Amino acid sequence: MKIFYQGNPGSYMHSASLEIQKSLSIEIQSLEGKPEFQDVWESIGPDGIAVLAIENSYMGSIHPNLHGFMKYDYQIIWDYHLPIAHCLCSKETDIENITHAYSQIPALDQCHKYLKSRGITAMKYSDTALSAKYAKETLDPGVAAICSELAAQMYGLSILEKNIQDHAENTTRFVIITPKDTDISYSKKSGIVSILFETRHIPASLYKCLGAFATNNVNLTKLESIPSFKGNFSFMFWLDFQGELSDEPIQKALEELEFFTTEIRILGQY
Repeated sequence: MKIFYQGNPGSYMHSASLEIQKSLSIEIQSLEGKPEFQDVWESIGPDGIAVLAIENSYMGSIHPNLHGFMKYDYQIIWDYHLPIAHCLCSKETDIENITHAYSQIPALDQCHKYLKSRGITAMKYSDTALSAKYAKETLDPGVAAICSELAAQMYGLSILEKNIQDHAENTTRFVIITPKDTDISYSKKSGIVSILFETRHIPASLYKCLGAFATNNVNLTKLESIPSFKGNFSFMFWLDFQGELSDEPIQKALEELEFFTTEIRILGQY
């Protein structure tokens, strides 16, 4: 069995996959990075599962992966929260000589204040790990990469400064995605249920849908609208809530939800 992730060795997706494989009920033979999110979704099957990021605590949802659940009938078996600790890394050993820092756009955005304070120019690159590779190979001594400690170690760079992200608690939420007919499980539980639902076209439909959870004292942890691909400006709602599907309050909430929706999909309890 393989774990597929988006990116390259040394990326944060790779780091999350390394941690996640430790608590799976099956043995993982290899971890394989794919160029695009869509490539990862297409690789899920009898021989492979996926680790994909769905949201960052300061930059919000990674929408291509939320959209994936609209296109594929897979399940979530756990979510993993990875602290994103960006490092400024280079062949250069004196931070005062750094003039340019390369990384992908989200990482550059998350370190905007730091780079500005040091007068370092942000340079767009396709991947945090590949930016480390570039910093290793370039002949320009003033170049650094913003990447993980793992990437710095893999590409032989000096870590000039750690935790340079503007928000100390910067965290990305990853999910483990498997086919629904699999018996793969995860040893830890988050106590979360994720669903997608489409409201009926009646006044206050969303209010009534959410009321199903409020009246049954079910705590919601995430709500977001995403395109349903059923027509122009047609949406479904992603909803996370605490508990298990076997809990009586949740069963009652879902029964009530059916009155105000045209479709409900259970994405997983984990």
